[in-house]
Amino acid sequence: MNVRMPGIAIALAALALCACTHDDAPDDAQVSAAVTTVAVKQGSLPETVTAYGSAGPAADAAQVVSVQAAGHVARWNVTAGTAVKRGQSILVFALAPSSVAAYQQAVAAQKLASAQRAHVSQLLAQQLATRDQLDQAEKAVRDAETNLVALTAQQGSRETMDVTAPFDGTVITVDASQGDNLAPGAPLLTVQRGDGLVITVGVERDAVDQVKPQGKAALVPLDGGARMRGTVRRVARALNPHTHQLDVEIVPEGTPVNGEGFRADIVVGQWQGWVLPRDAIQGDEADRHVFQVNHGKAVRVPVKVLGESGDTSIGSGALDSRLPLVTEGATQLDDGMVVRLPSAKAGP
Repeated sequence: MNVRMPGIAIALAALALCACTHDDAPDDAQVSAAVTTVAVKQGSLPETVTAYGSAGPAADAAQVVSVQAAGHVARWNVTAGTAVKRGQSILVFALAPSSVAAYQQAVAAQKLASAQRAHVSQLLAQQLATRDQLDQAEKAVRDAETNLVALTAQQGSRETMDVTAPFDGTVITVDASQGDNLAPGAPLLTVQRGDGLVITVGVERDAVDQVKPQGKAALVPLDGGARMRGTVRRVARALNPHTHQLDVEIVPEGTPVNGEGFRADIVVGQWQGWVLPRDAIQGDEADRHVFQVNHGKAVRVPVKVLGESGDTSIGSGALDSRLPLVTEGATQLDDGMVVRLPSAKAGP
C-alpha cells in the first residue's frame, strides 16, 4: 500500500496544475471582432420629397397672339420655328373697312362731345344753361374718350397694325393665312416662351403642404446625363385626372430636352441630429441601433433614423459624443463584445 502512494500523489499534482493553467488563461481566448470606427458628430441633411415627371412646356408658356378687330394679315415677318425677341415685329395686320370706320366714328364722337361741352360751358357763363346740363356734357366727353381709348387699345389708331412678340421665345404655330379675312380675336400665331420648358412632377396629396413655390430641387435625368438644379414655380391645387397626383412645375437651371424623364428631390426642410454612416446602422425599422466602443467593448445604442441622403443618415438617440462609432464590422457585434481597432478613418 505504501509503495503506490507516490504515484497517486503525482497524478493529483498534475491534475491540479492543469486546472490552474486553465483558470489563468488570458482574455485573448474571448470572442472579439475587428471593426472600423469614426468620430460621432451632430449635423444636418436636407429633408426632401421625391417625385417623378418629365420636361415639357409650362401651363402658361405659350400665348396665342390675336387682334381684337376684323381684318387680315397683310404681311408675315416670321414662320413656324422662328426665334423672336420681345417687341420684335412678327406681322402687319390690316384693319377691315368696318374697323377703320368704327375708329373714325369714335374720334368724331369724342371731338363732338368736347365741342358740346365747351358750348354748354359758355352758355352757363351767360346764365343760359344749367349746371346739370354741363354735368351731362362732361359725362358725354368722358364716355366718348373711354370708348376711343378702348378702341385704340384693340386696333390702334391707323389702318394697319404692327403686331410684336409679347416675350422672348419661339413661334410654334402660324394659325392664319396671309390675306384671309379674320373676325375679331381670331388666332394669328402661337409663341412659346424661351424659358417655358419646365419639369412637371407629381407629388402625393399628403406632401402638398410641404412643397412650396420657390423651393429648391435637385433634378436627376432618368436616362443618365448631368444633374441640374431647379426652383419650384407652381404647385397645383387640383389632382391631375391622369396621375391622381398634384402637379408641381420646376424651372430648371439647365437645358432639358422636351419629354425627358426626371427624378426631382424637392427640399422641404432640414433634418437635425447625429450624422450616421449608412453601414453603422443595424436592425430593422422597429429596432434600429448602432454600436459605440467603450473601453474596448461594443455598446449597443438604440437610434431613430430621421432622414437619409446617399450613404449618410441623420438620427436621434442617446449617443456619447466622446465614444467612437462602429462602421465596418458592426454586423458582427453584440452588446458587450470585445472589439479590435486595427485602424480608424475620418468622420462621415
